[in-house]
Amino acid sequence: MIWLLVVCLFATSLFSAACAVFSALKHSRNPMERPLRYVLISVSAAVAVNAVSILMPSARPAYFVYGLYCILMDIMVLALLHYAKAFTGEEELVRKARNVFMFAVGADALLMLINPFLKIVFRMGVYEDGFGEHFYHVASRGILYIYHILVIYAMMFVVNLALFKKIRSAPRLYKIKHGAILVAMCIIMIIHAIYLNFKLQFDYSLLFYSALALIMVFFTLLYVPHGLMDRLLFFTMSNMKDGIVCIDNEGRVVHANRTVKDYSEADIDIGSLDNQLQKWFTEDITQDCTERTWDTVRRIEGRDHYYHIDFMRIYDGDVKYLGCFFLVHDRTEEYVRYYTEKYRATHDMLTGIYNKEHFFERTKAMLDENPDIHYVIVCTDVKNFKLVNDVFGVEAGDRMLRKIAEITASFGGDDVVYGRLSGDRFAMCMPKYSFNEREILSKYSVVDSFLENASFKTHIHIGVYEVTDRSLRIPIMCDRASLAIKTIKDSYQNSVAYYDSEIRKHFMSEQKVISEFESAIANGQFQPYIQPQISVGGRVCGGEALVRWIHPHEGLIPPSKFIPIFEQTGLISRLDKLMWELACRQLSIWKMEGREESYLSVNISPKDFYMLDVCGTMTSLIEKYNIPPHCLHLEITESAVMDEPQQQLRLIGNLREAGFMVEIDDFGSGYSSLNMLKELDADVLKIDMGFLEKTDHPERSQTILKMIIGLAKSLEMEVITEGVETKEQAKFLAEYGCDLYQGYFFAKPMRVSEFENKYLNAQFIIR
Repeated sequence: MIWLLVVCLFATSLFSAACAVFSALKHSRNPMERPLRYVLISVSAAVAVNAVSILMPSARPAYFVYGLYCILMDIMVLALLHYAKAFTGEEELVRKARNVFMFAVGADALLMLINPFLKIVFRMGVYEDGFGEHFYHVASRGILYIYHILVIYAMMFVVNLALFKKIRSAPRLYKIKHGAILVAMCIIMIIHAIYLNFKLQFDYSLLFYSALALIMVFFTLLYVPHGLMDRLLFFTMSNMKDGIVCIDNEGRVVHANRTVKDYSEADIDIGSLDNQLQKWFTEDITQDCTERTWDTVRRIEGRDHYYHIDFMRIYDGDVKYLGCFFLVHDRTEEYVRYYTEKYRATHDMLTGIYNKEHFFERTKAMLDENPDIHYVIVCTDVKNFKLVNDVFGVEAGDRMLRKIAEITASFGGDDVVYGRLSGDRFAMCMPKYSFNEREILSKYSVVDSFLENASFKTHIHIGVYEVTDRSLRIPIMCDRASLAIKTIKDSYQNSVAYYDSEIRKHFMSEQKVISEFESAIANGQFQPYIQPQISVGGRVCGGEALVRWIHPHEGLIPPSKFIPIFEQTGLISRLDKLMWELACRQLSIWKMEGREESYLSVNISPKDFYMLDVCGTMTSLIEKYNIPPHCLHLEITESAVMDEPQQQLRLIGNLREAGFMVEIDDFGSGYSSLNMLKELDADVLKIDMGFLEKTDHPERSQTILKMIIGLAKSLEMEVITEGVETKEQAKFLAEYGCDLYQGYFFAKPMRVSEFENKYLNAQFIIR
């Protein structure tokens, strides 16, 4: 009998341990697995130690082992508290109780450890079963053992209270889950109470711990309430965005959600779900069809909706037909999102026509697909479009761009591709036989008066490239059409330009000039040439420093071949800065040679004001070469001053305060504004003789010239006249009071050495 009890206890312990291993291996991701495992392990240990205490050969070890069993029972109930907190969610209740019980359990454990020596908690006795076997059991219990029991029962009460509260608040489907564990624990407590009350020799409640372990594992980790999945599936299908209709093996509809009903009723020709099912089975589903998918479009409230339909028959394990279902998936948002993204990737958002990348792609495809058709690339450009945004605002500029896009699209067809390249640049690719210059000019002429402003007219330039080399990339073809536009960019008379070999030659020449700029700077190919300036008394004290490019292979390159290119690209500022430094170096040499009164004039390009600190650069140069600032004359064009008069006039004032001589260059070729002369505070006025050329009234021109010289004199400004080419011009300029002369009549620009030897400080007779 004793051995049978021991075997049962060890079996209970092993079963509890097996349950702990099962939960750890199969349900490690379940958050309840760890609290449950702690309970099962403590149960297994407590039951096993109780079995060992029965087998002790003498009283002393029996005291120690049974005391250990009591401690493990405390630990087991603490584990149950932790489990109850996680299982029921009653964290506040369990947390407060657990904090109190931790101290109580500690005191109880201490009593159990000293009991073998003092025997103040319980006393062990020997029980004989009548078959010659005996085992140790608790023969008498002191008042402190009652404390141990009260601690255990108090903790179990909190565990059961947490379960009871959860049962009251849980849905009906989940009440059995918590109720089963509560009942199992109550049964064990009742059996244990009987053991205590009737002072039995053996605690039979321990044999029921295996059942408790099984119930806890099942209802904690495995149990799914009956009907839960049915309800969840029903709720899911009823509220899912996709439409679903389920049909049994007799053809009856067992479930259909609102979505599929709305889909069926949206078509007035169908009108109901029954009619929709009949249509599907007659038109889309054959008798032997087990599954099928297809797409369909249905127009609802004037808008196309895109649907994906899935059909499937369902069979059991014996391949017997159970039923089928249809799944209706609304893909309208997916289609809209896809086509919107595709549209954004291929179209210009402002104008709605093809963007640059897609225009290139579509043009390439059209050329490849039609090798026998001759095509032309047509590019457009609005003259001074930036002024439209500056003067009338960005919104007006956008309206103009949309109008140009609308005109460009009007040429469209199956054989024409058009798009917006950038900013105000648009392009078309069309067959050569469709290109009509007059029609294009007529349609685009609407833009000239688009702003409805009599004082501001826009103008569209058109460049045309005939596709002769299909191996070229489309961007290069468009660049060639745009190059043609550059030849008429500053014209209001010419509107159409055609790309040809001369334009290409000119472009390649420009590119060659630009590409050789760096090496020319590095190798000193840019040299100053000096054109003498002769005073009214005939003496040469200085001249104008002009740049010349001495090319190692091409020889002397005239400024007209490279200055305009450098001005367009912004390289002119670097070249000007170089010439300023070379002029200052030469002045330094003359100073050391005793020619301290000699001077040089240097040009300041309009772009220098935007790209350089002119005043700071000039000041640092004269400090570097230790020359007086009045020896460096600074020539500023009249047009540069008028671009931003307030800023430039302030700069001129700063330069004059620093000691530089400021000359206003090319007066008479630009604005020639008397108002500008009123505001201008310069040292020298440099008159351009060009405005006297090719006139039917030379006397009137001379009268104007005399007046300008007199006006400058009255404003205490010296006058230099450049472009003097005849003796007659020099003669009447001397009569009018001109101070200095410059021109081919006296000398052309020359090398510095020649200027020093023949002209510097030389004396000439003017009259």
